[in-house]
Amino acid sequence: MLKRGFGLVAMVAAAVILSTGCSDEADGNAESEGSDSDSTREDASLPHSGAPAVEDPIEDTAVFENDICSVLTEEQLASLPVEVTEAEPDPENDIGPTCNWRTDTRDESFGGSLLTTDGEGLSSSYENAEAGGSELFMELDPIDGYPAIAVDLNDGREDGYCNVAVGLRDDLSFYLGLDAIRDSSPYHDDPCGAAYEIAGMAVETMKGAG
Repeated sequence: MLKRGFGLVAMVAAAVILSTGCSDEADGNAESEGSDSDSTREDASLPHSGAPAVEDPIEDTAVFENDICSVLTEEQLASLPVEVTEAEPDPENDIGPTCNWRTDTRDESFGGSLLTTDGEGLSSSYENAEAGGSELFMELDPIDGYPAIAVDLNDGREDGYCNVAVGLRDDLSFYLGLDAIRDSSPYHDDPCGAAYEIAGMAVETMKGAG
């Protein structure tokens, strides 16, 4: 049984908030040069900025928005090569419901978020990358048909850090950030592979509930 911990830093939230801030700055620069107002972006169709359409969207994610830590089952967590001992929900996070998981050794931690506040799915990540706001931006193989990317303001893969975002619908993405900065972590040498694997488990859970 997992212990529900408290006080765990929401690393995924921090990464997305920084990314959103960068996107806002880009939008602000564009507006200062005479582009359309924010209302134009709000009315823009999805997807945009080169983001792929989600062909088989997961329409109902309400159960996971209300219980975000349930995107990963205890069976899935038990199958990982690390022992997860804490899961801390943060349902009121500014970016959307977030859960943070920690392991017994503290050699790694990971957090997942449903980006309900943004409302643009993967499009905002593609837009930010298009504007030069992402040092790491790499399209990955789709996860069970859902488009996926590795993305971050700074490329921290050599230090054991990676974020993977998966488009669940054109207007909703799931974000998984993994921190394995210690050499002793089995995830240190391939953090994007680990983040991709764990994100895939979450997609499997959410799709199975649909």
